[in-house]
Amino acid sequence: MKKVNLSFMAVMIISLVIILIMNTMSVFAYRDEILTIESQKNNLLSLNMKYASLLDKLYVNALQFLETNDEKYKSEVYNLRNSYFENDNISLEYRIFTGSQVSDSLKKTLLNADFTLSSQTAYVQFTQEEQRLYLQFLKSFHMVVERITTAVNNRTGDLLTSPEYDNASELQATLMSELTKLYIDRLNEKTDHIIFRQRIAEYSLVGVSLILLAFSTVTFYLIMRENAFNSYFRKLYNTIVENFDGGIAILDKDYRFDYVTSGYKEIMGISAINPIGKTPRETFDQQISEIIEERTMFEPSGEGQVDLFIGNKKKSIFYNYFTIEDERGNSKYIHIIRDNTKTEDLQLQLRKQLKEINFYSQAKDSFIANISHEIKTPINAILGMVHFLKSTRLSQNQKELLRKIETSSDILLTIISDVLDLSKIKNNSLSLYPSDFSLESVIKNVEDMFSSQLASRGIQWRTEYNFNHSLCLHLDKTRFVQVLVNLINNASKFTDSGYIKLAVETLSENDDTVLLQFCIEDTGIGIAEKDISKLFREFEQLENHLTKQHQGTGLGLFICKNIIESMDGRMWVKSTKGQGSRFYFSLPAKKSLDPRLSASAGVISRIPLDGSGGKALVVEDTDINAEVAVRLLNEVNITCDTASDGIAAVQSCKDKPCDYYNLILMDIHMPNMDGYTAAHILKKEMGVKTPIVALTASDINDQIRAEHADTIECFILKPFKVEAFYNAVAPYFPIHEMPLSGSGISGAMGTAGIPSSSELPTGSSSPAMDSEGLSAGKRKRSDAPQDPFSGKDEAIRNMGGMRSIYDKHVQKFKDNYVKSTEHISTLLEEKNYDEARRLAHSIKGLSGTLGMLDLMESSAELEKAILKGETYDLRVELENFDQDLTAVISAI
Repeated sequence: MKKVNLSFMAVMIISLVIILIMNTMSVFAYRDEILTIESQKNNLLSLNMKYASLLDKLYVNALQFLETNDEKYKSEVYNLRNSYFENDNISLEYRIFTGSQVSDSLKKTLLNADFTLSSQTAYVQFTQEEQRLYLQFLKSFHMVVERITTAVNNRTGDLLTSPEYDNASELQATLMSELTKLYIDRLNEKTDHIIFRQRIAEYSLVGVSLILLAFSTVTFYLIMRENAFNSYFRKLYNTIVENFDGGIAILDKDYRFDYVTSGYKEIMGISAINPIGKTPRETFDQQISEIIEERTMFEPSGEGQVDLFIGNKKKSIFYNYFTIEDERGNSKYIHIIRDNTKTEDLQLQLRKQLKEINFYSQAKDSFIANISHEIKTPINAILGMVHFLKSTRLSQNQKELLRKIETSSDILLTIISDVLDLSKIKNNSLSLYPSDFSLESVIKNVEDMFSSQLASRGIQWRTEYNFNHSLCLHLDKTRFVQVLVNLINNASKFTDSGYIKLAVETLSENDDTVLLQFCIEDTGIGIAEKDISKLFREFEQLENHLTKQHQGTGLGLFICKNIIESMDGRMWVKSTKGQGSRFYFSLPAKKSLDPRLSASAGVISRIPLDGSGGKALVVEDTDINAEVAVRLLNEVNITCDTASDGIAAVQSCKDKPCDYYNLILMDIHMPNMDGYTAAHILKKEMGVKTPIVALTASDINDQIRAEHADTIECFILKPFKVEAFYNAVAPYFPIHEMPLSGSGISGAMGTAGIPSSSELPTGSSSPAMDSEGLSAGKRKRSDAPQDPFSGKDEAIRNMGGMRSIYDKHVQKFKDNYVKSTEHISTLLEEKNYDEARRLAHSIKGLSGTLGMLDLMESSAELEKAILKGETYDLRVELENFDQDLTAVISAI
């Protein structure tokens, strides 16, 4: 009977050992799999950093070359580019295989390649979606590299600062970020599953170990009773325990070490000491022994993780302990530990890298906000100068060019606003500022924006409204209008005939809320069903020959959808290719019961303004923006003082009465002292009563307005339209009952550098057809000589009235351009048309600035004629140019 019992026990022990070995091997396999996955993550992050490093080096060397013209930077750009295209693509193809599948020759080829991954031989396999993103990234990345190369080849720095480059650079960064996130998320999910299985294996391992220990104890007891020590069991037990990935220690009832594995000694740093028979206090430092006793002595079992400093090295140790009894009934304490330091270090490194990624993402958003502010400032100057140019004598060609400048400025401003909105959406910081407004009045304003424009193109504007005409909503009016305008503008872009219809329907309504559905329908080109899913993606534009005719960033619909969803609404589209589209959005809104809101409440009106006798202080650090504001105010008879920063503004008001100025226009971002600080000093410390209106290109939210409400009356956001500017400043000057001119400015409009037609000298010609039937561009002048400096007085006024400065520039013009006719003739004979046109263009601009109006006109005619190519006869234009240039030089 005893033999049967021992055989049964032996069979059970062997079975348990096999199970234990299998569990141990699975734990090892899971651990190695986790390490492999972590290595794969590091590989991708390394790939990310290497691409970023390559792009940064290319960009920096390109900029250095363009700034210094040093050929070594250009050579470095080509070396980097060639190294990448010759080596890195090979390594990327090689990355999808294991290291053993790569030939030694390929390893040697890639070993010294600066941007390859030859040292990373771990297996990497993208999914189909990840492969698609990666190929898109490569395409975008190559596009950025080629733009940099083109900029170096053409020595054109503008290519590196253009919105197209910024968009391409941001697109490749976004694609890599999306790929990295998708890839790491997938690996993290895989890691979670592996860890779950690993824990099951570990718990099974502990359970099997306990069972094995129990069977071993019973077997040992039986063998001892028969006085037949089983050495096989001891060897087997030692082999399993000593090779366990961790350490095991057994302590007796007096809490003295009865058994300690080598793994336990190594992990706990006691390899040189024999702990058998000693307590933890006698074996470890006091701090470690106290932690062990605290965690294990007061509970019969448990597990956890603790960080210990062992031998001046921090270790993260996972522990598991429980209590058993020996054959005599004495308690034995079993400690099982495992060193998790490497795993914790890897996780810490990944968290650090994620933190860095978040930091750079926030830095990118901050850069976008700052650069947008810097771009808005010159746009404001452009729009102001466009306004002034409109009031001057312009040819039809100049008017068309001016219209294109204004349109391009509006497009650029729209792009900047879209990028800012995108950044806010990405950061979940898109704020809404609800206000009460009449729905009908807002829709009428939107109609006014598009109806005449569509009518001029032969497109019908239709409406279909089904809502209470007295309905007033409590929504973010600006964002609501932004969505409507964007959708109608998109419909207008892709509709050449037929109609565009705005439909509004009330889906449900109660005393407090209303659910509305809006539909913008067009008869345009329509959208293929397979492309509808792409519409609301950022930077997505459907690729066909028609969409290429229209400019855009592909952000509009993405932003609109996010705005509507942030208002708890929904947006969708129905479309048929070639038949048109219908864009829908439903929007729940609170109802406003304010009776003062009516259909006329929101109608844009022009405020008459004649500031005769008024004074204003313009505080602006940018000269050209100060000039725009001053000239706009001067045109409505408001005299102005200027200050270049907050300190100068304080000094300007220091010795004047508290209400000396009717208005102070204060820029916010200025050197030495910003606008907020200056406004606080003027209002709180000096007691100035003059209202202060802030000029800024930054976004202003309700928090900022509330914070400075006691010092700043209101904010004018740059760039501003002229009419909006006058509407903003009009309340601070007396209002006279008089109609505004077509430009929205009361009184006579002044000129901006070129006199109006009524101010031209008698006999000055127009670019219309003359009596001989020849256009002005082909007219040979035979009329009496005119004053070559007919715009001199206006030019001097534009230079601040400084006659000495004007004379200096006139003399410099004579010195530089006295032989321009001969020079242009030589260039034309050499067929160097670009340089000839450039010289004519330079003389045109400079002569206009110096009031040489005839020369400016003939230079423009010559420039236009040169553009017609070598088959065009330039003799008349060249003779007119020479006649006017000779007259100017003779008069100096």
